[in-house]
Amino acid sequence: MNFGLLWYNGSMPNDADVVSMDLSRIVNASHENKWVAIAPDYSRILGAADSLRELMRSVTQPDAIFHRVLPHDVSFAPLGE
Repeated sequence: MNFGLLWYNGSMPNDADVVSMDLSRIVNASHENKWVAIAPDYSRILGAADSLRELMRSVTQPDAIFHRVLPHDVSFAPLGE
């Protein structure tokens, strides 16, 4: 399975700077349909939960990256401006 993440870093100088990350080495099928907290260096999953609120209560690392993991057979394409 290929779990990818499209993210934007607010400190980037240009709004067009978008990076695609391959998270398949740290995200697996047990994370599908859950919220996950990812370490800032993308090395590991810090926690997972069914709701973002629950995950934010359990993960205390201030620079964690929160991401919703979709099922592997679902695609998402955000609407442009």
